[in-house]
Amino acid sequence: MKFRGFVFTAVLLGVSGPAFAQGQQSATTPTNQAVANTPTQVATTPVTTSDNARNWVVSGYLGAAFGASRSSSVDLTIVEDLDNNNSTGVNFGGQIAYLGRGVIGGEFLFDFSPGLGTLDNALFTQSPDVNSYMFNVIAVAPFGHGKLVDPYISGGIGVVTLNATIFTVNPFVANPLLTSLETANVDGSRFGWNLGGGIMAFSERNWGFRADLRYLRTTSNDVDIFDINDIGDGSIFSDVALSGLSMWKGNFGLSYRW
Repeated sequence: MKFRGFVFTAVLLGVSGPAFAQGQQSATTPTNQAVANTPTQVATTPVTTSDNARNWVVSGYLGAAFGASRSSSVDLTIVEDLDNNNSTGVNFGGQIAYLGRGVIGGEFLFDFSPGLGTLDNALFTQSPDVNSYMFNVIAVAPFGHGKLVDPYISGGIGVVTLNATIFTVNPFVANPLLTSLETANVDGSRFGWNLGGGIMAFSERNWGFRADLRYLRTTSNDVDIFDINDIGDGSIFSDVALSGLSMWKGNFGLSYRW
């Protein structure tokens, strides 16, 4: 009996041992299909898109103002000649813009034209300073490798200011001694608008350049009457000197975006 029990136990172990080992292996070793169906995690590196890199843009530029003309009911032809004046004046300024997804947004332009020679008026003791501050809508069409080239168009409204020193008496009186004529500092401002466009191009380090051509115009003054024989403190003159004024501005400069 003991011998038969021993043989039965040995046979049972011989049959069940490999099956148990195979069961252990199948329980611990995944099949090829299970491996194939198991999601794999791939290490990813954050990628900065051109949209993320171009939301904000700041620029500084230098150029010229030219082609001044006037459209106003206030007659200044006795002291001013803009149509035959082909001179240019220095213009410089800056831009700050925000572009949603690098395509469309808003910008603020501030331009300074010290000693603007395009305003040829006999009452100015020297060429005046004409500045503009404009709030614009800007639209960009990026293209090229990495969308580094940005043609754009922008336009909006703002204010144009004038600062000058003028003669407060008629400079055309008989035998005037211009050095003895009384003068006054005058300031004026008018509502205006601008429209222009150009191109911005950037390197992969976000530095680039900006080239811009822009038309600027002020609203007309149809109320004030200017009398050269009654200049007063010059406040009326400063208003009418900016009335219906238009000019072109061309600029080139550096830009940075982030």
